[in-house]
Amino acid sequence: AAYDLARMGHQVTVFEGLDKPGGMPRYGIPEYRLPYESLEADVEVIQAMGVEIQCNTRVGRDVSMAQMRQEFDAVMLALGLQLGRSTRIPHADHVNVHKAVDILRRITNGESFDVPRSAVVIGGGNVAMDAARSIARLQMQAFGEVKVTVSALEDFEHFLADEEEIRESREEGIEILDSRGPQACIVEDGRLAGLSTLKVISIFDDQHRFAPKYDENDQQTHEAEMIIEAIGQMTDSDLLGEELTESLEWHRGRLQVNEDGCTSAPWLWAAGDMVRGPDVVHAVADGHRTARSIHNYLLAQGTKECAS
Repeated sequence: AAYDLARMGHQVTVFEGLDKPGGMPRYGIPEYRLPYESLEADVEVIQAMGVEIQCNTRVGRDVSMAQMRQEFDAVMLALGLQLGRSTRIPHADHVNVHKAVDILRRITNGESFDVPRSAVVIGGGNVAMDAARSIARLQMQAFGEVKVTVSALEDFEHFLADEEEIRESREEGIEILDSRGPQACIVEDGRLAGLSTLKVISIFDDQHRFAPKYDENDQQTHEAEMIIEAIGQMTDSDLLGEELTESLEWHRGRLQVNEDGCTSAPWLWAAGDMVRGPDVVHAVADGHRTARSIHNYLLAQGTKECAS
């Protein structure tokens, strides 16, 4: 969106809360899938168009939405889904239980942490595979062996991860278990020891609502010095402030926009994962579409609604 708007002759500023630009493609996708050199080349092109990128500038802390509304003619939200969801099972608050997005971000940043000799990843999507493979590679470097287990609710016929991701994870020595439901993180003398799971009988009820049923006679314990939750992500909407958040339209955690990306506030657009869910291709398409809408709005400044 910033690139397109700059090409159209507009002055554009991007506020980035982290050290480097790139958002979830940089901090949520491992480098082996998306080389940082390619990402940085794209960022350099965008900056060469005159786009100003202010890193380490967190909205809600360093700059408020009210300030941006006052200082800019139009504002677009492209927040992504940077927060992980929790299983909320017993002891999920243990210090060695992490969200997948947090672990992937720490690895990207080069932050040091104790590599676990054994780990369990809860979830069966591509993010779960990314986290599992990232930890597996660190284990191979540190210990010369891989001991990572992926535990997912779905059976293999309904797995969320791509077949290629599953195959390549197995090739790296990762054990993948289907139809296992997490019941509790096992803690012994304050130390995380593993994950308890039950066999999944069904995930949804007759009304297609999420209501897992388990076989109480099929319990397993999976050894783990670290447990990683990869069961979904959400947007950090707190940075918008309570008043703005309540004035916008939401549906199941997703910000509602029209076909041009305009929210219910005439000065505010939104695009990407926080609107559609995690998908880089659709996020990029959203950026192009939203840029056109903002451009038309700015040309017709003074109207009360987004131009389509």
